[in-house]
Amino acid sequence: MKILEMKFEKSKTGDMDEILSLINRTNHEWYSRIIPEEHWFEPFLTRKQLEEMVTFMEFFVHRNKGVIVAVGSFGTRSKEIAWIPLMYVRTDCQKKGIGSSLMVYLEKLAREQHFKKIQLETDSEAKWALDFYNKHGYSIIKKEKNPWGFHVWMEKQIL
Repeated sequence: MKILEMKFEKSKTGDMDEILSLINRTNHEWYSRIIPEEHWFEPFLTRKQLEEMVTFMEFFVHRNKGVIVAVGSFGTRSKEIAWIPLMYVRTDCQKKGIGSSLMVYLEKLAREQHFKKIQLETDSEAKWALDFYNKHGYSIIKKEKNPWGFHVWMEKQIL
Protein backbone atom coordinates (compact mmCIF):
# COMPACT_ATOMS: atom_id res chain seq x y z
CA MET A 1 0.00 0.00 0.00
CA LYS A 2 1.52 3.29 -1.13
CA ILE A 3 0.98 6.17 1.27
CA LEU A 4 1.21 9.74 0.00
CA GLU A 5 3.05 12.36 1.99
CA MET A 6 0.44 14.93 2.97
CA LYS A 7 0.48 17.83 5.35
CA PHE A 8 -1.66 17.58 8.47
CA GLU A 9 -1.87 20.28 11.08
CA LYS A 10 -3.41 20.64 14.48
CA SER A 11 -6.78 22.33 14.18
CA LYS A 12 -7.30 25.88 15.35
CA THR A 13 -10.23 27.31 17.30
CA GLY A 14 -11.46 29.02 14.12
CA ASP A 15 -11.70 25.63 12.36
CA MET A 16 -14.51 24.28 14.54
CA ASP A 17 -17.44 25.21 12.29
CA GLU A 18 -15.73 23.78 9.22
CA ILE A 19 -14.78 20.58 11.08
CA LEU A 20 -18.31 20.21 12.41
CA SER A 21 -19.77 20.67 8.93
CA LEU A 22 -17.38 18.13 7.40
CA ILE A 23 -18.13 15.52 10.08
CA ASN A 24 -21.90 15.96 9.95
CA ARG A 25 -22.14 16.11 6.15
CA THR A 26 -19.92 13.06 5.60
CA ASN A 27 -21.58 11.13 8.41
CA HIS A 28 -24.98 11.79 6.82
CA GLU A 29 -23.80 10.79 3.33
CA TRP A 30 -22.49 7.42 4.51
CA TYR A 31 -24.17 6.35 7.73
CA SER A 32 -27.73 7.36 6.90
CA ARG A 33 -27.58 4.52 4.34
CA ILE A 34 -27.07 1.88 7.03
CA ILE A 35 -28.74 3.18 10.17
CA PRO A 36 -32.52 2.71 10.11
CA GLU A 37 -34.55 5.91 10.15
CA GLU A 38 -35.99 5.21 13.61
CA HIS A 39 -32.44 5.16 15.02
CA TRP A 40 -31.00 7.97 12.92
CA PHE A 41 -30.50 11.40 14.41
CA GLU A 42 -29.03 14.64 13.14
CA PRO A 43 -26.80 16.28 13.65
CA PHE A 44 -24.40 13.44 14.43
CA LEU A 45 -22.27 15.87 16.40
CA THR A 46 -23.39 19.16 17.93
CA ARG A 47 -21.21 22.23 18.39
CA LYS A 48 -21.39 21.71 22.17
CA GLN A 49 -20.22 18.09 21.85
CA LEU A 50 -17.33 19.13 19.60
CA GLU A 51 -16.32 21.87 22.03
CA GLU A 52 -16.29 19.29 24.84
CA MET A 53 -14.23 16.86 22.74
CA VAL A 54 -11.48 19.39 22.04
CA THR A 55 -10.90 19.66 25.79
CA PHE A 56 -9.64 16.06 26.00
CA MET A 57 -8.41 15.19 22.50
CA GLU A 58 -6.58 16.79 19.59
CA PHE A 59 -7.97 17.30 16.10
CA PHE A 60 -5.81 17.25 12.99
CA VAL A 61 -6.84 18.47 9.56
CA HIS A 62 -5.73 18.35 5.94
CA ARG A 63 -6.55 21.30 3.72
CA ASN A 64 -6.89 21.49 -0.02
CA LYS A 65 -6.73 25.05 -1.34
CA GLY A 66 -7.45 26.33 2.16
CA VAL A 67 -10.52 24.12 2.70
CA ILE A 68 -10.53 21.31 5.27
CA VAL A 69 -11.12 18.03 3.43
CA ALA A 70 -10.08 15.60 6.18
CA VAL A 71 -10.17 15.52 9.95
CA GLY A 72 -9.01 13.01 12.50
CA SER A 73 -9.12 13.15 16.27
CA PHE A 74 -6.59 11.66 18.65
CA GLY A 75 -7.03 10.85 22.30
CA THR A 76 -6.07 8.29 24.91
CA ARG A 77 -7.85 5.34 26.47
CA SER A 78 -5.05 4.53 28.93
CA LYS A 79 -1.31 4.92 29.40
CA GLU A 80 -0.74 2.25 26.74
CA ILE A 81 -3.71 2.73 24.40
CA ALA A 82 -4.28 5.64 22.00
CA TRP A 83 -7.75 6.27 20.58
CA ILE A 84 -8.97 7.58 17.24
CA PRO A 85 -12.57 8.61 17.97
CA LEU A 86 -13.29 10.39 14.66
CA MET A 87 -11.81 10.16 11.21
CA TYR A 88 -13.54 11.69 8.18
CA VAL A 89 -12.54 12.51 4.62
CA ARG A 90 -14.90 14.60 2.53
CA THR A 91 -16.77 12.26 0.17
CA ASP A 92 -15.53 13.89 -3.04
CA CYS A 93 -11.93 13.58 -1.77
CA GLN A 94 -12.05 9.89 -0.87
CA LYS A 95 -10.08 7.21 -2.73
CA LYS A 96 -7.14 9.61 -3.17
CA GLY A 97 -4.93 8.41 -0.30
CA ILE A 98 -5.92 11.16 2.14
CA GLY A 99 -7.48 8.77 4.67
CA SER A 100 -4.51 6.41 4.54
CA SER A 101 -2.11 9.32 4.99
CA LEU A 102 -4.16 10.58 7.93
CA MET A 103 -4.12 7.13 9.52
CA VAL A 104 -0.33 6.89 9.12
CA TYR A 105 0.01 10.37 10.62
CA LEU A 106 -2.12 9.51 13.67
CA GLU A 107 -0.28 6.21 14.17
CA LYS A 108 3.03 8.08 14.05
CA LEU A 109 1.77 10.43 16.78
CA ALA A 110 0.85 7.42 18.90
CA ARG A 111 4.29 5.84 18.45
CA GLU A 112 6.02 9.12 19.31
CA GLN A 113 4.02 9.21 22.54
CA HIS A 114 4.99 5.57 23.28
CA PHE A 115 1.54 4.02 23.06
CA LYS A 116 1.52 0.27 22.43
CA LYS A 117 -1.90 0.05 20.77
CA ILE A 118 -4.49 2.16 19.00
CA GLN A 119 -8.21 1.57 19.26
CA LEU A 120 -11.12 2.91 17.23
CA GLU A 121 -14.81 2.20 16.79
CA THR A 122 -17.15 1.79 13.86
CA ASP A 123 -20.34 0.09 12.77
CA SER A 124 -20.45 -3.49 11.49
CA GLU A 125 -22.55 -2.35 8.51
CA ALA A 126 -19.99 0.31 7.51
CA LYS A 127 -18.22 -2.14 5.20
CA TRP A 128 -16.11 0.65 3.66
CA ALA A 129 -14.78 1.57 7.12
CA LEU A 130 -14.12 -2.04 8.13
CA ASP A 131 -12.25 -2.63 4.84
CA PHE A 132 -10.20 0.53 5.34
CA TYR A 133 -9.25 -0.30 8.93
CA ASN A 134 -8.50 -3.95 8.09
CA LYS A 135 -6.23 -2.74 5.27
CA HIS A 136 -4.33 -0.73 7.88
CA GLY A 137 -3.89 -3.70 10.21
CA TYR A 138 -6.77 -3.18 12.63
CA SER A 139 -8.79 -6.15 13.85
CA ILE A 140 -12.05 -6.46 15.74
CA ILE A 141 -11.62 -6.95 19.49
CA LYS A 142 -15.21 -6.48 20.63
CA LYS A 143 -18.75 -6.38 19.21
CA GLU A 144 -21.89 -5.05 20.85
CA LYS A 145 -25.32 -5.72 19.32
CA ASN A 146 -27.37 -2.76 18.13
CA PRO A 147 -30.75 -2.79 16.33
CA TRP A 148 -29.21 -3.01 12.81
CA GLY A 149 -25.99 -4.96 13.41
CA PHE A 150 -23.10 -4.39 15.77
CA HIS A 151 -21.00 -1.58 17.17
CA VAL A 152 -17.42 -2.81 16.79
CA TRP A 153 -14.18 -1.90 18.51
CA MET A 154 -10.96 -2.41 16.56
CA GLU A 155 -7.35 -2.38 17.66
CA LYS A 156 -3.83 -2.40 16.26
CA GLN A 157 -0.51 -3.10 17.98
CA ILE A 158 1.92 -0.31 17.11
CA LEU A 159 4.97 -0.98 19.33
